[in-house]
Amino acid sequence: MKSCILLALFCTLLGTCYAFRQQSAGVRGRLMCGDKPAANVLVKLMDEDDGPDPDDTLDSVYTDSEGKFQLKGDTREMTNIDPEVRIYHDCLDYGLPCQREWVIRVPDKYISSGATPKKFMELGVMNLEVELEDEDQDCIHRK
Repeated sequence: MKSCILLALFCTLLGTCYAFRQQSAGVRGRLMCGDKPAANVLVKLMDEDDGPDPDDTLDSVYTDSEGKFQLKGDTREMTNIDPEVRIYHDCLDYGLPCQREWVIRVPDKYISSGATPKKFMELGVMNLEVELEDEDQDCIHRK
């Protein structure tokens, strides 16, 4: 009887492990502040999670001297991941002590099965002077 219970528990745990699917996403683009490249800007690819589960950082980079970045990352979840790009910058921040934070959702069509993204979401060139209606300030991600 005890061995049957242990076997059932093992099979349940094994099935739960296989229920978590490995998924990936990738994003690239170029950031500008007006007519100048936004160099050394922190850009993160996150998996936004609800409830007590904290958001997962899938990748994190600083833009290069031309403002370019590329992010790719993967994680395991039972449901579809909810990738988003978070950009922390000081472009037109009017001297505020914290950085402006942009959050850009990545559409489901850019989520791939497996550890490597099959296609990247191309953000193109984005001007950080734009003021987003729901942008936030972040004091934690200062360099």
